Parts: sequence; structure tokens; C-alpha cells
Amino acid sequence: MATSRSQAAAEYKPDKTRVLFIAEAPPNDEDRYFYFEDVPRNDWLWIAVMKALFRSEWGRTKEERIRKAWWLRRFQGIGCWLIDAVKEPLSGGHKHRVAVIRASSAAFVSEVRAIAPEQVVLIKSTVYEALFCTLSDEGFAVANDRALPFPASNHQVEFDIEMGRLIDSGRLHVDPTN
Repeated sequence: MATSRSQAAAEYKPDKTRVLFIAEAPPNDEDRYFYFEDVPRNDWLWIAVMKALFRSEWGRTKEERIRKAWWLRRFQGIGCWLIDAVKEPLSGGHKHRVAVIRASSAAFVSEVRAIAPEQVVLIKSTVYEALFCTLSDEGFAVANDRALPFPASNHQVEFDIEMGRLIDSGRLHVDPTN
């Protein structure tokens, strides 16, 4: 399944990545990946990111889900891309997840360096804890100064508020009108 995930993500890779969103890992449910176009439910991350970036254009999620490929092209068109810190689904508690992410951080930093984003946004406390200092020390501009919650399990509103704070404060440089 990793191959089909990487193929789906590659289809939406921008020519120049302005903002690289870094999530923890692909979901355990193999059909709910961020870049899969036909996800009928529980694609919380995709919904939350699109709503935050394209707030004035987003309609009802039920209708927008049908246009997922179009929204992914918009995301790509403004120079945004999302990758996972770990390429296979993760299980276990917080400390274990942080340790797994840290263990692969050298290879991951090389991946981020090859992408050469203007900015990075770290999604989920495990990702922030494992990678903030490393990416900052490597000279990457991390937009968020604290962990963004993963937008599921009643954290959708908190994610939306924090993304809005990043955009409104100018810390996150993204132009959704492009």
C-alpha cells in the first residue's frame, strides 16, 4: 500500500513547495490516505487543512468531498504539500511514536532538504516533539511555535483555531487566492 500512497502523493506534488505540512504517519485504515481522491468518511486531516486554507470557499463537507481532486489541485497550486514523518502506519503510545519518529529523523531531514520548502508546519504533538528542534536547527522555517493538534477526536475546532492563528498572524505564508 505504501507504493499507491506515494504514487497518489506524487501526483499532487507542487513544482515548488512553499509550505510543507508534516503529519505523523498514514492512517491504519488504508483507504483513508490524505491524497486518495475517493475517501467517503473520516478523512479528518484533509478536511481540516482544506477548511483552514480555503475558509471563504469551503462549502458543506459532503459536497466538497466529491470535489476532493479539485481541492488537492488547489492545495498543490498554492505550493502546499503534505508528507508523513513515518511512511507506514504507527501504533503505540505517545512516547513510542515520538521515539519512532526520532529514530528516522536523519533520513527524514534529508527528504525535507530535497523538497526544499519555504516553510514547514508540524501536525500533531508527536511530530512537533520529535522534529521541531531538529528541523529548526537544520535551518527550516517552522511556522508553528507549538504543536497543532491532529484534527480528529474532538480536536477539529482547536486545529482550525490554531491554523487560523498561524495564517492571521502572518507566521504561515500561504496565499489561497493563487
